[in-house]
Amino acid sequence: MKSIYKLSLLIIVALSACKKYGYEVEDGYDDNAGNVKSITVDTNRLFVDRSAFAKARVFPGLVGDDEPRVTDAKFTLDLNFSTQTADVLRISVAPQPQFGTGYYAPPGELIKIIVPDGVNGLSVQVGGHTDNLTGVSPLLRDPVIVVRKQLFSGVNYVRNLYGGYIYINATFALSAPVAFSITGACVAPDFELGKSIDATWMAQVKASQVPWLELRCRSVVYLVPRDLVVEKFTSSRDPLTNPTALMTKWNEIFDQHYNAWMGLSANAPDERDRSPQGPWRGTVDIQISGFPTAAGHSGFPFMGLLNYNGSEWFQTWVSLNQLTTNQPHPNWGTYHEFGHNCQQNTTWNWSALGESTNNLFSYKVAKAYGQDFRILHAPNEWNDVALAYAATPASATKNFDIDLNGGRENGSFARTVPFVQLLEKFDYGLLTYIYTKARHAPRLANNDQDKKDNFYEWSCEYTKTDLLPFFNAWGITVSNISQAKIKAANYPELSKAIWTYNIMTKTGGDGPVPVSATPIPTTVISASSPAQEGSLANLVDNNTATIYHSKYSSPTAAESFPFTIIESTGTAAAPVKGISFVQRIGVSNGYVRNVEIYTSPDNINYTLAGTTTVPQNETRYNYAFPGGTITTRYVKVIVRTGASTVFMSLSELTLFK
Repeated sequence: MKSIYKLSLLIIVALSACKKYGYEVEDGYDDNAGNVKSITVDTNRLFVDRSAFAKARVFPGLVGDDEPRVTDAKFTLDLNFSTQTADVLRISVAPQPQFGTGYYAPPGELIKIIVPDGVNGLSVQVGGHTDNLTGVSPLLRDPVIVVRKQLFSGVNYVRNLYGGYIYINATFALSAPVAFSITGACVAPDFELGKSIDATWMAQVKASQVPWLELRCRSVVYLVPRDLVVEKFTSSRDPLTNPTALMTKWNEIFDQHYNAWMGLSANAPDERDRSPQGPWRGTVDIQISGFPTAAGHSGFPFMGLLNYNGSEWFQTWVSLNQLTTNQPHPNWGTYHEFGHNCQQNTTWNWSALGESTNNLFSYKVAKAYGQDFRILHAPNEWNDVALAYAATPASATKNFDIDLNGGRENGSFARTVPFVQLLEKFDYGLLTYIYTKARHAPRLANNDQDKKDNFYEWSCEYTKTDLLPFFNAWGITVSNISQAKIKAANYPELSKAIWTYNIMTKTGGDGPVPVSATPIPTTVISASSPAQEGSLANLVDNNTATIYHSKYSSPTAAESFPFTIIESTGTAAAPVKGISFVQRIGVSNGYVRNVEIYTSPDNINYTLAGTTTVPQNETRYNYAFPGGTITTRYVKVIVRTGASTVFMSLSELTLFK
């Protein structure tokens, strides 16, 4: 009874504690129906905003008054795409879900677009020239000439003072095709592979006053000026008379020499190996970001300067014969920029290769069509610079990233050479393997050294060869960890000096690999005889003018033959390829002759690595272990015989990799 009383008292207290705050919400939600912001929607199609006509006339161009504007024209888009993002493919830029409508907005005129009920996630973009030129001086056009607006179900309006091609952008896929209605736009005389008929299309282009149109196939879309297309119809240089063949060839190039070469296909079971589900895009602009130093840049779309070298970008896109012959001008620039989009900068393409590995696609296309590499980017002095650099002796200070720094050509283009050498001397499937491994790698690279190690390991895996001599010749540093990993795989070491292969003349690269001797930081930790002249440290100082001379004044038996010297790679084991001897310069009576070399991980248990006879002259003698590189921390050298029967001397006794 007492409990019931206490409970009743608590209820009364709780109810009496409630306080009125001046408002009540019956169902938990405020009724703000009356709080409506006043918005003015531009719906006056009779008004034409001519405030930017003078600028639009310069670029991208006006549309004639007598060019028909459509009323309630219908178009349908298939927006059911599979998103292949740059993150999934691990490339720099991937195609985005952007869809050309086939319509063009005249400058300053209002466009009405009706979107069906229940369709969300779409936006409209008017204009294909997306570079923001804010901060660029002098300006040839206004900084921003593109308009984007979100679309909602029902009636939508958009106006661009400069006009432009009309696109629909999607944020997510829609399973069913979407039917739109558009009013106020002009029909763009686009060519679409598989739908357009060559002769009919050419007539449509000639009759149109729309300044821009699309050349469209499954893999790539080019937004191009109509006036240049008309000129190209009757050009003496590779006239555009067969657009079907042209765009079929572009499909082939991207399908086989971009997507397939990267290990991508349309129906791959693993999403990571599926080719981009939308087309790449390219266009030309009167001015681009990076102006005046840049003639083009990668991205979506890839942008080229309209008037560069007499409309060179446009010519490379619409010249069928040029695609397969690279004549009269190579398509290097186009493949170069699309190649930038495809670079895998998070896994193996390290920072020094920004303007290098993107050019590999030019070589792939040239290889496929039997083109001469010498015309791809002539003159080819940079190839000579690269070969001369690779021919210099490997050393601990040789640095591929820094030494090849002669600007764009003698730097960036020269750095392309070792990659083409690998493709040519092994096969072009190497890059397919590299790209696939990169997409499937469990983690991204943390730094440039990770990227170099990845490229080294994956290249060795594909070729079933330890390519360390090749990397050393080019001064591309490989970590001890990666060297040990490949060593453990028991791949045979590269036997041919493929870094001497001339990619332009296709000669060389078949000679034997010389015994390279990239010094390893080494310390001498003990010797059976103390130094009577010089010091033990002189053996590893990389200075042939200094010496170590064993005790020769009344040495004990332990201080004479056989001599034992133990060296160390430091605090951690390292891959050691062999040991380098330099006899004492100028004095031969202490020359060493017959030696044994042992290795050990702990300075306790030693294993014989090899025996050799050191030449009796002053020339450096590099002795490579017959079993290949050994990962070790300690190396013991036992000198059995020499020129003397009492003492020995040496200028250098260094480990190398």
